Amino acid sequence: MEANEQAIDYLVERGRLERITPRRETAEHLLREARRHLASAASLAETEDTSMAFVAAYDAARKALSAILAVQGLRAKGGDGGHAVLLDAVRPQFPDQRRELQRFDWMRTVRNNTEYPDFDTPSATKHDVADAQAAAMPIIALAEAFVGSHPSDAQVKVWGPSVEIPPPAPASPRRTPFGP
Repeated sequence: MEANEQAIDYLVERGRLERITPRRETAEHLLREARRHLASAASLAETEDTSMAFVAAYDAARKALSAILAVQGLRAKGGDGGHAVLLDAVRPQFPDQRRELQRFDWMRTVRNNTEYPDFDTPSATKHDVADAQAAAMPIIALAEAFVGSHPSDAQVKVWGPSVEIPPPAPASPRRTPFGP
């Protein structure tokens, strides 16, 4: 068994990852969202809302990492360390991109400090927002290349037994009390 498979099995056995039906469609949906979040981060960077700008850049990277797992039939489970496991699962698969992927851990720490502030830890700054955008770009590019290199859903390698999950619902027009 390869080291990557052992790492994945370890994370599944400890309940940090779960096996799902691999869907390239799901991975591509996550990548579209990642690109939109990165664009939102760029727009928000021009405002005073540095917290939201940083979180948008962070979410772009997080969804890109989730796409890498989704196409392999894996999904991070919620709870403590739910976002950290993304890095734990993806990093061994890309040893040549270790430095780029490690920036996600920095982003995760700043995001946590920003989302759950206290007086001892600083929240995201404008400089952090710019760094987060720069850090998210190669992670998204890596995920796009990885997902793009995988065959159709019927031929994707599955890391063990999976459970069926529905594909993402198509976008529908938003309805408000005042009409569509």
